[in-house]
Amino acid sequence: MIIKKHFTPASIFPYVRFELGLGAASSVAAWLIVDQGHTTDVTLPLTVATVLGTALSILLAVRANTSYQRWWEGSGIWAQLVGSSRNLVRVVISVTDAKPDADRAAVEAFQHDVARRQVAYAAALRAQLRRDAHALDEVRATLAPADHDVLAADNPALQLLARQSRRIFAAYRENLLSGLDNFQMETALAALSNQQALAERITGQPVPRTYDVFSRYLVHLYTVVFPFAVIGSLPLHHWLVIPATLVVAFAFRVVERIGTVVEFPFANTTQDVPLSAIGAQLERDLRDLLGDTDKPPAPQPVNGYLW
Repeated sequence: MIIKKHFTPASIFPYVRFELGLGAASSVAAWLIVDQGHTTDVTLPLTVATVLGTALSILLAVRANTSYQRWWEGSGIWAQLVGSSRNLVRVVISVTDAKPDADRAAVEAFQHDVARRQVAYAAALRAQLRRDAHALDEVRATLAPADHDVLAADNPALQLLARQSRRIFAAYRENLLSGLDNFQMETALAALSNQQALAERITGQPVPRTYDVFSRYLVHLYTVVFPFAVIGSLPLHHWLVIPATLVVAFAFRVVERIGTVVEFPFANTTQDVPLSAIGAQLERDLRDLLGDTDKPPAPQPVNGYLW
């Protein structure tokens, strides 16, 4: 996720260079034909640029808004996932600490087991959503040896939730839980499963491709048409069509590009929801609940980006 507030032109240029080149070529061609060739046969009515620009603006607005909604939904899903994880571990600690007759060593082992597996669950889900096999291998260090086999599954995060459920019912059989304690914890696991499904939907289902393809093609078309429609309204200074076209091409391309780069909030790019930072903070929070002082460092931005 981008934290910094300022961008250099060099960082923006790679995203708009094709449109600027196309705009320069079309506007120079219009200027050469009309101003140097002294012909108006290729000029178009200004209405063409007005109508096409209006239609393109609406399409780009819908495209950018749709992509932002997906990014915001992804951010909200992970906020709920963190809340459900905290709630699960909090209930585990509160319920088991309230059992005065339970073996304290078994209680602490159960608490740490659930918390450690929940940290691994968040890391595994992050790796799955980002399709990062290397990050999935790093989850191994967080898991107990008995859980290492889940990393070979098609959906390791789902398998870890299943392990959490089985561990909770095992604790019930061991008399570490009683009454409806296990069902309180199952409620948190059910919420986590639903949030995971929503995150997987965002990763697996892009914005309809018609939005992406036709918005890009229409930006190219408008960049070509614009100078031939505008140059007729500049009877004295035809050369002004060149900078005007470059400005319009830059503006429309930036808006179109914004919709493209935020479409996948879990794609491990600079516009990504900062899943690694969220996971690190979750681990710190869960260790705090357990009373552990050995915590990972707080996540910090790197060169203006939070990952």
